[in-house]
Amino acid sequence: MINFVAENERILKEWCNKFVEDKKKEKKYIGEDIEKFFAYDGIMNKGEFAFDENKSDGTIIRKPSGNENTLWNDCPLRVLFLTKEENTGGDENTVGDEAWDVRAETFHEKGDLLPPDNKTISSSFFYCNEACLLYGLLNTKPNKKILFDSFSWQEALEFSDEKIFARINCKKEVGGPSISDYILQKEIGKYYDPLKAQIINLDADILICCGSQNDENLILNTVYDIYEKEFKYMNFIDGKGTGMHYNKKRNKLAIDAYHLAYFKGGYKARYSEIIDMYYEFLKIYPDFVNSHRDNK
Repeated sequence: MINFVAENERILKEWCNKFVEDKKKEKKYIGEDIEKFFAYDGIMNKGEFAFDENKSDGTIIRKPSGNENTLWNDCPLRVLFLTKEENTGGDENTVGDEAWDVRAETFHEKGDLLPPDNKTISSSFFYCNEACLLYGLLNTKPNKKILFDSFSWQEALEFSDEKIFARINCKKEVGGPSISDYILQKEIGKYYDPLKAQIINLDADILICCGSQNDENLILNTVYDIYEKEFKYMNFIDGKGTGMHYNKKRNKLAIDAYHLAYFKGGYKARYSEIIDMYYEFLKIYPDFVNSHRDNK
């Protein structure tokens, strides 16, 4: 069995070392422990829930179980969210707060209770959109589209607690509430090799590229480059963009998506534009939902 978790950690440590050396040259990092501004990510933790000891606001995190590698290895349909960066209030001239480990994130609302007593989903647009998409993608079949109104927030939350999935930030340095395409492209270009290695290692089946902006998606473009232009746009509905890009050779689907915090039109609109097109894709490739693992 491939050790995805160990290889991901190796890639990130090498990436972080290079990051630290590069950032020593920047004025804003003088006197700072630079490594703390590098965000680790990958396969989500599935161990016990706990309160984040670094925060006093009731943020709920999850610890590693030690079983993440087996869960990912055996997962019939691996979902990877590709996002831009962490928002810690920094910018080009200020460092902002320190990074957190993406793998420890949960979609539970902050509070005094831990799961299973805490059954409330986060008020964050980002986490709500992520939880809904995970639920819809893994439950929609060629003969059954999961409509937004057919499940509750609690169901989506509990599903995210149960299922293994992954998230990678294409820019590991913490940032602010928004990032220009110029800065994102610059960072992706500078650290392209470790980003490629990280994505290739996790070997996901569905890659949700959360970077669509101004009719351009730099994250999707990067996925195209990593897989040597093997993805092809699925133009199966005349006059309407589908957002579906299929790699038939490797049986992978890349989805052109907005930033997970994007809220124009509301949760239902954000969810439906992806799940509706995914359902149409499955009509053409119904076997896509079958297990992608040789050992299943």
